[in-house]
Formats: sequence, structure tokens, C-alpha cells
Amino acid sequence: MNLFSKEKEIIFKITNAILLIWLVAAIVIFFSTVINLVVKEPGRSYTYEEYKELYCETDYYKEMTAVELENNCELQYNDSEYNSEYDDYYKMIGMYTSLANIVIVGGVMFLLNKKKKEK
Repeated sequence: MNLFSKEKEIIFKITNAILLIWLVAAIVIFFSTVINLVVKEPGRSYTYEEYKELYCETDYYKEMTAVELENNCELQYNDSEYNSEYDDYYKMIGMYTSLANIVIVGGVMFLLNKKKKEK
């Protein structure tokens, strides 16, 4: 499969160049996502009490009442736990999307550049 042969018209050369750049970008994104899924960033598992000491007992929260502080801190803690649970889910979506791009663009390049059978 010769993408940029002299026999090809200029439109096919431009199309092949665009598809090749798209394919390389999809491959880079795919492997980047796979690496991010396999090598997880070091997570910090905090109990609610540790989280409260680290993040909720700051000057920003000093003006709140004890009930407001407890409610806001608990909401933030639950949000951070929720976000860390679904981080991998969104990485998987990115991986599947880039894998679909690789298959589709690779297939289009193959079909566009396959040699015609001579009779």
C-alpha cells in the first residue's frame, strides 16, 4: 500500500496525509489513555475525619456554623469520593473512542489505497 505514489492524484495524496495524521493522533491518544489506566496516580484514601481536618478546617470555613460546616464538608467529601470512582470510567470512554478512530480511519485508508485487481 503506497500512500503517496506518483500515480495518485493530488486529492488522494491530501486525503491520505489527513488520514495518516488522524491515525497517528488516535494511536497516541489510545496509548496515552491505556497508560493512564494502567499506571494510576497515587490516590489518597482519607477517612471523613482526615478529610475534614485537611480541607474543611480552614479560614474559609471559620465563618460558618458547626452545622453548615459539617454539611458542606460532608458534601465535598462525598463529591471527591464520587469523582475518584468515576475517573476510570471516563478514561475508558476515551480509550474506546480512540480505538474506534483507529479502526475506522485505518479501514478507510486500507480501502482507499488497496490495489485494484487487474484482469
